[in-house]
Amino acid sequence: MAASQLPSIDDQLVTPDNPPRTDLNGMDHARCAALHNYLVDLCLAADADSQTDPAAADTQGRRATYFSTHGDAAEAVRSRLHPSLAAFLAAACTPDAPLFYFVDGMPDPDDGDFNSLFDNETADNEDEPEDSIVRLYFSHMDACDGEQGGGMLYHQHRHLASFFVHPDDTEFAFPVDEHPQSWHPLETIFSNWIDLISLGKVAISPTGEPARYGGVKIGNWEWRPYGDGQVAGCVAAWHRLCDAIEVRRQQSRGANTVSDHDDNSPPPPSDDEPLLTPAAMDAAQIPDPSFARAFMGLARRPRHIRQIAPGLSLPPADAAAFAAGQPFTHLPRSVAQWDGSAREGIVPPVYLFWSNAGAPPVDDMAGWYSPFRHYWTDGHGAIPDGIAFPSGGGVPPGVYSECVIRSEPEATEEGFRMLLPFHLYGAHFSSGVEIQDRAADELFQHGFKPFGGTRTVPSVWSGCWTTGLALSRGASGRSGRMGCRAPSRCLRMPRWTGRVMRSRRAGDRDCGLTSLYYMGTSG
Repeated sequence: MAASQLPSIDDQLVTPDNPPRTDLNGMDHARCAALHNYLVDLCLAADADSQTDPAAADTQGRRATYFSTHGDAAEAVRSRLHPSLAAFLAAACTPDAPLFYFVDGMPDPDDGDFNSLFDNETADNEDEPEDSIVRLYFSHMDACDGEQGGGMLYHQHRHLASFFVHPDDTEFAFPVDEHPQSWHPLETIFSNWIDLISLGKVAISPTGEPARYGGVKIGNWEWRPYGDGQVAGCVAAWHRLCDAIEVRRQQSRGANTVSDHDDNSPPPPSDDEPLLTPAAMDAAQIPDPSFARAFMGLARRPRHIRQIAPGLSLPPADAAAFAAGQPFTHLPRSVAQWDGSAREGIVPPVYLFWSNAGAPPVDDMAGWYSPFRHYWTDGHGAIPDGIAFPSGGGVPPGVYSECVIRSEPEATEEGFRMLLPFHLYGAHFSSGVEIQDRAADELFQHGFKPFGGTRTVPSVWSGCWTTGLALSRGASGRSGRMGCRAPSRCLRMPRWTGRVMRSRRAGDRDCGLTSLYYMGTSG
């Protein structure tokens, strides 16, 4: 059976309209087994597509389950398993290949504390009851930044799961009561993985087929720099934001608000004009194809809006002005390394949404903790001669797309960084961990990712301000969001509260975000 012919799994996916059940005493084992087995079927079908033997295309009804694979060894530990977890393992097919991009395989029933189904070492270290922590899957080190020993942990008493790239990451999930955002029903995590496939972020193909960009491929699974579904979701979120600002602008007309619109400015653009034309993006040397180029070329430029948030404006439509304001796109895409090799295929960050004129620059860009600097170093921390990496006052604050090398694991072109002209104090990642005094680029970032992935992979810009606008009491002038004209002032105000980046959940189509909330009130 070809992958395109597999039965639909949509009725099992966790979505806002089809959430996890709360009326069960334990895991929703039938739903979880269906989602697990769907991933197994996808792998078998992908390889079957490349086979000429019709028998090889049969992906149904011929695979062993976890209990039938391990026989007496599995039966010996059945009494230590919650009945619902035992039912899941009795129905879950044993994968012959990595179940997903992050996943290597399933552990044996009893192969020592470190490699067995029961992770009593973690349970003991975290003061959890014996046998309460079950390791359902190992992590794959090639997809997890070279780290070993991680995987999917399932809490038998709470019936929640979390994925750890490395054993040390347990500090972001224990004690469980203090980290509720790090634990989710198993079906939610499976649904998230399947949603990444539908978005095009994770692609599946025959095992022997090379990855599109020459990067890491885990069995049948390839992590793409971005997916078409993410572009579409981000464009849709942008249009919702513009509509929300326009509604607020209309509501504010006639109110006692001050407009930041210049009556002598050029006439507003037409409804079908994109944020940037191909000519403007060519002038700025934005890679083609790339996520930034696709988004800016498909997102419409609003007619009456210039500011999308306090202190953040649309990029100029003029090609020369847009190109002149880009700090990084003129840099080389290949950098010689100290050992004679070269770092190839750099996709530079694009300055997407601009700070207002007069905002102080980001002064620490030349420091080691710059989010972008290391891409242009020689492997020993030095920037080779001839590369004019910006420093000092050369980098304005604002929203930038992420810098990536597409061949590297977890390349996240759809990511973003909001660079600030000061360091952050008191802000926290979604994991609850406080942002340290580092380069000021960590605002709106996830931190620990309980569905899989390294902590350093950036968040994705989409829908970031729509909910905040709905919650805020800030003024809207004739050209958009009002308030502070410089991010340095806005983000220092104690009235900016509740900035929370939630972990991505299945069913959130906007490039992998659930919501980004802030309440920005202006005096």
